[in-house]
Amino acid sequence: MASFLSGLTGRQQPQGHPLLEELTGQSIIHTRVASRGTWTVTGRGWVLHSRIQRLDSPASPPESEAAVGLRDPRLLGATIAGAEMLGDGLLTLFLQARSGPLRLTTTPRWRLDGPRGALLSADEKGRITAEPPGAAIHATPEALAAHADSRPSALDEHLRELGRDAWLHPGHVVQVLAHAGALEDREFERRGTMLLARMLARGELRAGFAADGRFTPWDLPLPEIVEHIGTTWAALGGRTPDRDMIAWFALTDVGRDSLGPTSRLSMPPGMSGYDSPGVVGGFR
Repeated sequence: MASFLSGLTGRQQPQGHPLLEELTGQSIIHTRVASRGTWTVTGRGWVLHSRIQRLDSPASPPESEAAVGLRDPRLLGATIAGAEMLGDGLLTLFLQARSGPLRLTTTPRWRLDGPRGALLSADEKGRITAEPPGAAIHATPEALAAHADSRPSALDEHLRELGRDAWLHPGHVVQVLAHAGALEDREFERRGTMLLARMLARGELRAGFAADGRFTPWDLPLPEIVEHIGTTWAALGGRTPDRDMIAWFALTDVGRDSLGPTSRLSMPPGMSGYDSPGVVGGFR
């Protein structure tokens, strides 16, 4: 990191921030580009939004710098090794990718949104605004109680059927919702998060990660898991979540029993395991 910082003075002096420190160790799972700018999404639901984001390598000449693109293959799966901003508002993320170290930079205006309403932003003049994380948004006590008391729907039954012989991922949820007629992005976000939260709260699913043909459940409280799912799904948006994002899910004994007495016993999941780059830190 030091090689990037030589000769910086005044408003170019690097500055840290507690919210930037939260990014360290997270992986990048999605990038999207539209007329309103570029969004880079991490595995814990942090979103960096700015007009344009540029990517370069410390070993490459300055002219090799290029704009971040849609589902940018250079970035997907890269781990954030550090982050800092300069006094003029320039933000830099230091990344470790399969190809080696990378650097993502963006000039003001930019906005970094995190879980539970956390916010760090810089305006056109580099003036910083910050808001710390607040109360739960997706996993309030009232919402969790309602999920636990809910009755299974036809969508729940469809998802359980998909989970007979395979571990589930968010792409399966998108598939179920699309089959049921969902069209709008907000509908996928709201119903997808709620569907998983209900089944988790009723004890029919457990969340975790999969690697080398093994499913490992997370040893985390239900509120943290539900909040993570809701935050990250909203960050990705609409029908974007898929097999390499958010989490994997496996039916519990309760979930298998709910398939009914005529259900055949499920064989061990046959799909290849995948250690999702979107699941890091406490979610590994």
